[in-house]
Amino acid sequence: MSPPPTQFQTVIRRNLRRLRTKLGWRQEDLAQRARARGLSWAASTVTAIEIGRRPVSAAELLVLPTLLKVPLTELLAAEKDEVADVEGVLVTKAALDQIARGRPLEERESEFFVTPPRVEASATEAERKAARNLSQATNSTVTVPDLIAMAQLQWEGRRLDEERERRLKTGRRRGSLARQRGHITAQLQKELLEKLTHTKTRPASSVKRLSTRRSAGTNR
Repeated sequence: MSPPPTQFQTVIRRNLRRLRTKLGWRQEDLAQRARARGLSWAASTVTAIEIGRRPVSAAELLVLPTLLKVPLTELLAAEKDEVADVEGVLVTKAALDQIARGRPLEERESEFFVTPPRVEASATEAERKAARNLSQATNSTVTVPDLIAMAQLQWEGRRLDEERERRLKTGRRRGSLARQRGHITAQLQKELLEKLTHTKTRPASSVKRLSTRRSAGTNR
């Protein structure tokens, strides 16, 4: 079983104490330097942060590296295999490092993000099937959390089933309801494949594989 996520503020205060101690500073020493930069800090402020009674604000987080004479990566450094809980968003050690360096995160959830178990549990059969189809089409592993994340990025926060139902209501198609759902699902998978590969030209075999997966029955 994986260890529970570490609160983001815990990561910050742990590193703050480590860096302050490494410099040989008392809490008052850090507070004095903070006041010189315009922060209303006292030694008790540093104490409150380090024991978890007071969070570090976003503005303070930007100033602290200058006070401690370190890059932001040092303040956001996580331990090996540690997952940080940033206001409910679970991010990996690699993600924190990228954020600290000012680099955008890739869309692949498996590398930078950890999907809460409730999201995995709520996955529909259509999403699980689409993840398998995309994995086969790209000859790679596309997890259900990857699929959900890509869908929400592609369709303004809507998941695959939600986007399918939206198109079903707004479009006019012939055939049974199940056939219409299958047709739309196949189209959605094509769109995700284009997003995944970042190209408009795909091998014909991949397109054929996806287009032929139109279900004659329900996709849920």
